Amino acid sequence: MTTIRLLKNLINILFWGMIVFSVLSFILFIMLLFFPESLPRIFQPFGMFFNGNFPWQLWIVQFSNILGFLLFIVSIYYLKKCINPLEEQRFYSDEVIVNLKKTGRLFIIITIVTTLLRIIGLFVFNDLTNNMMVGSKLGTWAMLSSIASAIGYVNFFLLIIGLFLLVFSTVFNNGKLLKEENDLTI
Repeated sequence: MTTIRLLKNLINILFWGMIVFSVLSFILFIMLLFFPESLPRIFQPFGMFFNGNFPWQLWIVQFSNILGFLLFIVSIYYLKKCINPLEEQRFYSDEVIVNLKKTGRLFIIITIVTTLLRIIGLFVFNDLTNNMMVGSKLGTWAMLSSIASAIGYVNFFLLIIGLFLLVFSTVFNNGKLLKEENDLTI
């Protein structure tokens, strides 16, 4: 039971920490957009994102990061909802099964969407640099290396965890069915 309490505390810290970070980031974004001169010097270079010289295509990677982060917050919320039934030793409840399945699917969606957006951003960035510098084209190996880095180990890890959570929810569902069957035979 101490493991479940530790897990609950860590998930709560992660969830609320991400919420606070999101709110602070949104406030910083608004300030950069409307009041860039009022920010401390350390944040003022980020104002270049909002001037007319910064191409909109480079926002693809930032958009994928923001989208992945927001979906990650939602998935941690569903994982957070699983902890109370587990703490009460209701392992085979529908709440645990459904929320584990939702979390696993969200992790897989995060992996697919952010990877695709990063790869699209990579090709757009490559085209932008080719237009700026004549004759500078990424070679095949450099392009493959860039695609591999766009996939990244974090996305690969999220994919594995997502699949694991889907398997875990299936195992809990099978356990629930066996428990119901066992209760009927007694």
